[in-house]
Amino acid sequence: MAFDGSSSGRNPIGSRLRARFSRLSSGLKMLLILSAALLPLGMIALFASLESAKDNRVRRAAETRLMATASARQLSSSIARTALTLRATTTALALNDGGIEACRRTLDALVAGQVVPMRFAIFDVRGFRRCSTPLFLPPAPEMPDDMRDARVTMLPDAGAIRITLYSSDGNAIGLAELPRASVEIITRPTAASVAYDLTIRQASAEMAFHHLSRSGPLDQRISMTVPAAAGQLEVQTTIIAAPMRAIEVLMILLPLLMWLSAAAIGWIVVDRLLLKPLAQLKRAVDGYQAGDFMLALPALTTPAYEIRTLGEAFVGLTQTVARHERDLEEGLARQTKLTREVHHRVKNNLQVIASLLNLHARGARSDETRAAYASIQRRVDALAVVHRNHYAELEENKGVGLRGLIGELASNIRATASDGTSLSIALDVENAHVNQDVAVAVAFLLTELIELAMMMDKRAAVVVRLRPAEQGRALLSVESSALIAGEEMSHRLAERYGRVLEGLSRQLRSKLQIEEASGRYGIEIATLD
Repeated sequence: MAFDGSSSGRNPIGSRLRARFSRLSSGLKMLLILSAALLPLGMIALFASLESAKDNRVRRAAETRLMATASARQLSSSIARTALTLRATTTALALNDGGIEACRRTLDALVAGQVVPMRFAIFDVRGFRRCSTPLFLPPAPEMPDDMRDARVTMLPDAGAIRITLYSSDGNAIGLAELPRASVEIITRPTAASVAYDLTIRQASAEMAFHHLSRSGPLDQRISMTVPAAAGQLEVQTTIIAAPMRAIEVLMILLPLLMWLSAAAIGWIVVDRLLLKPLAQLKRAVDGYQAGDFMLALPALTTPAYEIRTLGEAFVGLTQTVARHERDLEEGLARQTKLTREVHHRVKNNLQVIASLLNLHARGARSDETRAAYASIQRRVDALAVVHRNHYAELEENKGVGLRGLIGELASNIRATASDGTSLSIALDVENAHVNQDVAVAVAFLLTELIELAMMMDKRAAVVVRLRPAEQGRALLSVESSALIAGEEMSHRLAERYGRVLEGLSRQLRSKLQIEEASGRYGIEIATLD
């Protein structure tokens, strides 16, 4: 089993791709090559930007977690300190009841010791308010489930966080409220370097503090939630992180910008400096007509030296072709004149020979001599007829027309027939064209056969037919009762005519077909049709 070692046999798909690529325009090929060359750089820049964006997001997430943790820790610490102070104060007031004024002075002192504004109130176990800070008149609080723990409650309607707890002996209830402004101050991260949103939630209630401006279309929100106040509250911190910085976007767009710039510059260079001048040169070459002395070359403004030299080479080529055409036309004209002169001289010489034969035939004393001169004259006339027809067809270069040739040849044979001969020649000939060599052989063949029939029977009737055969061939036949086989016919064929007919058939490169019973002789000849 043989294996084809060619590349097309090993990889037909690659061969088809190469064939399709070769049919593309130069500009498109350049664009594809540049795109393929810059693709790895773009992928590297893209991966680097994605990794940088990923690191940036991780850093932002860590920063958000730190902020949320710090805010939750500060809120938890503030609530714990407030609860501790409030429990001590409530316990002291429960043990030493100095009246309402003493209770108010104690609460005023407690408020003065706070870092942020806060409101306080003291209730007995029955829910009766004993005292409170000025302008703070809260209703009776809900009792904590555990006397040891402080209860933290979100008040979204009042915009505050309430802390409720029992005194150490369980005889009084302390209540503290952190207003919204104080909560915002407490939960503000001290090391925050970016804007943020902070939301404190308890079940479905929440308190939100917005410090973020509107985000852009590419910005991403990163949120972290941290428990506070022993899990009674949740602090959620949200920051806006751009997925990519300006330098990262530039790194991604840089390969695209490079690709566009390279494609634009390459296209301008190829189109303006190469393709456009080549197109102008092609139009000039297409507009060149035979007979123009010089190519009308457009003004090529391209700096490409090779294209200018190519245009100059085309101009030189057209001038050379024009000179050669002019020389050929002059040579053809001289050759035509010489050919016409040769044909004219040959025609005159044949006419002189025919006239001399005619004169000698008239002066002959015997019938046999006159018959010999007539036979020679018929062959000279046959050659003259071929020459005359060939010269007539020379201008159109179609060859010698057999219909006119056979008709003129039959007329000459009848005209040169001896006295007492009433020869009848019927023609059934379709037109066909042959070259001069075939025409000469056909003329001599017809002359020999018709003369043979006339010598066998002076009143012979001869039928000449010409019919098309296969492509480029025709069948020529001569039929007469005078050509039917017989003793005298065999004698004349053996004496002279048989050898002549055989030689002419060899010249025609075909076999002579003889039907002795009907007196029909046929042969196929090559035509130009």
